[in-house]
Amino acid sequence: MNRVGRNAFFIGLIALGLNACSEPDTICACIESGNKLNQKANAILQKGSTKKDEKELQQLKADKQQKCAEFENMPGPEMKKRMESCGE
Repeated sequence: MNRVGRNAFFIGLIALGLNACSEPDTICACIESGNKLNQKANAILQKGSTKKDEKELQQLKADKQQKCAEFENMPGPEMKKRMESCGE
């Protein structure tokens, strides 16, 4: 393998490693966002809501939607397996 090919190979390995390391962070961020949304919704159900609460709830929904978009169509068993890396 020539020098350019060897460098491309190592760059590819590094990129693959970085991608694999970042995935648990993204799925964990999705789960955390969902938990925050659930907590806020439960608080609203228990005590009622104000305009400020409603605005915050909408922001939390948008945040969750953004962070979880890539996992929307993931099968349940695969999602459960990936969630294990988050310590949930």
